Amino acid sequence: MFFWNHLLIRGSNIIAGVRRSFRRRTEEAWPTPDYIEDIQIFRPPDAPPPARHALLSLVPSSWITALAERPNIRYFNICGLTYEVVKALNEKGYAVDIVSYGNPGFEPRKHYDFYLGHGGHTRSILDRLPPGTFVMHYASSCYWREFNRMSQERYDNFCRRKGLPPVRSFARSIDDTEEEENEAGEEYLAHRADAAFLSGPRTVATFKGVSRNMSLLYLASYVEKDLLVPDRDFEAGRTNFLYVAGTLGNVQKGLDLLIEAFARLPHLHLYIYCKVEPEVRRAYRKELALPNIHYVYHYKWGPLRPALKRLLQRTNFTISAPINIGPGTAFLGSMGLGLIPVGYVDIEADETNSVLTDSYLIESLMDSASRASRKSAAWCRQASQETLDRFRRLHDPPMFGANFKAFLDRLGL
Repeated sequence: MFFWNHLLIRGSNIIAGVRRSFRRRTEEAWPTPDYIEDIQIFRPPDAPPPARHALLSLVPSSWITALAERPNIRYFNICGLTYEVVKALNEKGYAVDIVSYGNPGFEPRKHYDFYLGHGGHTRSILDRLPPGTFVMHYASSCYWREFNRMSQERYDNFCRRKGLPPVRSFARSIDDTEEEENEAGEEYLAHRADAAFLSGPRTVATFKGVSRNMSLLYLASYVEKDLLVPDRDFEAGRTNFLYVAGTLGNVQKGLDLLIEAFARLPHLHLYIYCKVEPEVRRAYRKELALPNIHYVYHYKWGPLRPALKRLLQRTNFTISAPINIGPGTAFLGSMGLGLIPVGYVDIEADETNSVLTDSYLIESLMDSASRASRKSAAWCRQASQETLDRFRRLHDPPMFGANFKAFLDRLGL
């Protein structure tokens, strides 16, 4: 079930109202939450009727949410991404329809010039598109076979280090049934697509030999502007590292590795700003009680919010070590606060504005953090500014929209 923000919809005019759960639907609402059609709100009022039509396999309710929240959309993935893609296509002259990517039986009933597929339920659409339809693949993560392989490798290492029984089912794992769906869906889409865009250089590499005409389009993130720190203490921040991540997958995102790394670096401090999952809490009970490892996820809410801002005033670095799934939007958001990227991170950067490693081994992460802590306060100040410049150029949501539109231009669309 989708929960909508309160909207009244008349034709293409959408009026956002008070934010609340959308259990009610009126006669003026979109026909179903699984399908929205004929979106043209970014086309000039005096523009002629659109000559081209695009179909997106994404999340229709995310479009509704984005419209309700703009100009203060909270989450880029997937609301902001949908908003920017629709905007770019409208501006290119397309009327846009959105169907839920979780709808396995959808059959297009109109002519589409452009189709953007995402996820595993796309074959019923792909097999019914007219010849000449341009097919684009949006992959929010790595190639699914590689996702399984890398996830299993991380869990095998985690269990071996902590003396735990093997884990065969993990966050976002693809079981036998889903594997069949992927072979019929995402695999089919990856081979069928005329072009693809992905969110990190290592992520792109996992599709080598599977997809063609791949482009690196980094995802974006909405910065929590109340957390911007104009007066960071770069000297005090040289020993402090923030770990941020979205929901699910602590082991796949390398939190276990970072806990072990900082347990061996008692002079450096790791601040964990995400939910620590039970399997990690149980395995690292002793490490999580160390004086240099701090669980600060509760700083997210209410009265403790000022404590988070005070922490950011004396923290220079954001550190991560996930499998090759691209930099998460939470991590990108931390860069948008001026925190310098450290660790095993799927971005293109250089030594003037990051301290990265090509390996997620614990010793490599320790070396990366140690090298970062030895940087001078002056270097950190400059690197922080370069990180902010990078964010504005590559990861600010409007720039994603502009880069996506330029991608369409390069493809002649």
